[in-house]
Amino acid sequence: MTPIWLDGFKGQHVTVYSSAGDDERTDTGTLAQIGDGWLQLIKDNGENMLYPYSAVRVVKLLDLAQTTPALRAEPGGPVDTRIYEPNAQTLP
Repeated sequence: MTPIWLDGFKGQHVTVYSSAGDDERTDTGTLAQIGDGWLQLIKDNGENMLYPYSAVRVVKLLDLAQTTPALRAEPGGPVDTRIYEPNAQTLP
């Protein structure tokens, strides 16, 4: 199974804004899983909540454990950080 980009948000501290009819609620906790039409949140008080995608309005990221959760570093060597100078001689 191919990982989805949302998997990068697992483990983040979030607030989930959800609604059902006229009722709106907010819950804060750790995002445990995202997939198959459901979002799983472990609330700060220990409750385990499951939300269908259709009920979720907003997921607000509070404290990013990673600075770019949806991007993975590509393997490879160090990045060349030299400044380009058009008239400079090239290195051997």
